[in-house]
Amino acid sequence: MVNFILGFHCHQPEGNFDSVFKGVHEKSYSPLIRTLSKFNIKFCFHASGILLEWWEKNDPELLGIIAKGVESNQIELLGGGYYEPVLAMIPQKDRIVQLKMLSESLRRLFGKYPKGAWITERIWQPDIIRDLKEAGLHYAFLDDFQFFQAGISNDDIDNIFRTEYDGVYLDIFPIHERLRYKLPFANPDESLNEVLYLNGRTSNLSVMFDDGEKMGAWPDTYEWVYGKDNSGGWLENFIKLTNTDSNYSPVRFELPLNILNRSLKRIPVYLPISSYREMGEWTLPVEKRHDYEIIKSENPSAPLGQGIWHSFLTRYPEANLLHKRMLNLSYKISHAIKAYHKNLKKALNELLKSQANDAYWHGVFGGIYLPHLRRAVHKALIISYLLYKDELKEGVEVEKEDFDMDGEKEIQLSNNYWLIIYKPSAGSFLALDYLEKGLTHSLGDVFCLHNEYDILKLKENSFKKNGININNDKEGYENPPQTIHRDAKYPSDLSEKDLTVYPYLLPAFEITCAGRQIYFKGESVKKTAKSIILETSGFLNSDNYGNDCGGILVSLKIKIDKSISFFIDSKPRINGNLDIIMRFALPGGDGPAANIKTGEDIKGLSGYFKKELSGGVDNLAYLTDSFWGGSIILTARANGNFSKKYNFFFKPITTVSLSENGFERIFQGTEIKYSFDLVTNEIFRGIIIMGIEKIKDNKI
Repeated sequence: MVNFILGFHCHQPEGNFDSVFKGVHEKSYSPLIRTLSKFNIKFCFHASGILLEWWEKNDPELLGIIAKGVESNQIELLGGGYYEPVLAMIPQKDRIVQLKMLSESLRRLFGKYPKGAWITERIWQPDIIRDLKEAGLHYAFLDDFQFFQAGISNDDIDNIFRTEYDGVYLDIFPIHERLRYKLPFANPDESLNEVLYLNGRTSNLSVMFDDGEKMGAWPDTYEWVYGKDNSGGWLENFIKLTNTDSNYSPVRFELPLNILNRSLKRIPVYLPISSYREMGEWTLPVEKRHDYEIIKSENPSAPLGQGIWHSFLTRYPEANLLHKRMLNLSYKISHAIKAYHKNLKKALNELLKSQANDAYWHGVFGGIYLPHLRRAVHKALIISYLLYKDELKEGVEVEKEDFDMDGEKEIQLSNNYWLIIYKPSAGSFLALDYLEKGLTHSLGDVFCLHNEYDILKLKENSFKKNGININNDKEGYENPPQTIHRDAKYPSDLSEKDLTVYPYLLPAFEITCAGRQIYFKGESVKKTAKSIILETSGFLNSDNYGNDCGGILVSLKIKIDKSISFFIDSKPRINGNLDIIMRFALPGGDGPAANIKTGEDIKGLSGYFKKELSGGVDNLAYLTDSFWGGSIILTARANGNFSKKYNFFFKPITTVSLSENGFERIFQGTEIKYSFDLVTNEIFRGIIIMGIEKIKDNKI
């Protein structure tokens, strides 16, 4: 008799569109649970708190089916983090709150507390053991690959394992990767054969636990899994095949707790910090991934070392900044609660929302590249911060913290209208959040294209089809990665410019000269009851320590009150364009909701105006987004002996990323650039004021 644990993980990201929730529910979650229940198959599943909330509102009947299955011991529920955080990326105190929140929700809906845990993305580090146990969770599921990395052999993988941390024990079931790929993508008899046998012998224990979405919601899977008329599909045929013993040894669908209670045998193991195999591959830099793929193709069974999930925070500086902001606020809220500030429950809950994992990384779906997922996390973080400030009666706040982990402390500045993270050495804004009620939004949430291995491979394969070899200096590039995108076509309308990658974060505000970065030092910060004034000096050329080595000298003064005023003075030592650059994320994207107006001219988000400065006259530009409900108003003035003409450029910032259906071109934000001609030793004085105004009679 082969014990077979069949499990599914069901989750939708915080901030995802309701239409996506509905589509995946109708194609996967609902038919999957109803079919398994109809045939009285024992199975276990995990659903995130976000999804449970959606089910309560949209399909309470399904919750009733699940509750009946739980009561009859047909269904076993798994706990985890309520908002589906990577447990290893959040503070311990928040882990415990997240875990207990979901357990309480499951008890309220289905009458039982869970005893096992779903580890988000199977991202493992040993110190989470004690937090799982404190939340009443005694076992978990991880991928067999993680056990192989610990030296467990293929012959021993069909067992229950036990690990510990600081004297606290946890039981772990290995998920069989080969089985994940067979169910439901192989024919039912081949899938069943994988359940029954391991390395030529009958298996002791087979475990298949994977995303519920693949059971109907992935491209071209619905009809395959459920049949044309919701009968006769893969799932029904697989169930019927496993319930006959005419050709196969018996299979017993079983629940984890039943197996744990029946068996006393455990195999000791200590697992490395790890995740499932594919996740580790996605974290690798492009060059390392290339070498890894070559070695893997030569020896597929080798337990190769890979990156860990936290490597995404070094690959994507935007994720790193968001993560460090979340940690900073988490510790501040924790400290405030310890100091007897009791009205922070809502602030804490919004903070927990900001820990939803989906917007912090990228694999074979949009992830961090999807603006609506990042926007939801940023919004939760902003609301949490506002509730925290309101409770502590904080008005103007100035704080120094190394938010990007590069050794330099950035300055977080906030008043009643703005929250800004200022990078002193670059004189730039890493974050730009608008805080006014009704228009709260992370204006600085602009994402750029980063180096991605799958895009490189697909681009190369497209060129090869046209007889072009762009990588003739490296061997092994002819082997594409084994992902669902291996047959995706390279879009013919993409240019090399579309695929320009950036290893760094695009700041919301910066100043450059002749296309080169200006280095700033010697900042001073003053604050009043409502405003903040920041002053610094910059040089075009400097050494590694920011010392002046000759070149343009710029004085920068920034005043932050209801608007933000940039005062820029320069007496350049060279000729060249002085560029003041601002980048904004707009919820309305590049659709008809957004436009730029200067004078009587209105344009979309791509183009430029050639402007001429007149004495005493403000040059106004309006960047309007009716979806957001606000306008960014830019006022420009300048004096001096330089050329009176300047260029006002604006362009969209877009990225290309992979999705389950292939490629997506995604609008990420708008770049605004004022470009002034400078003349050696001639004085330039400019003021640019940025304000926000609510659109009158806005109905969006």
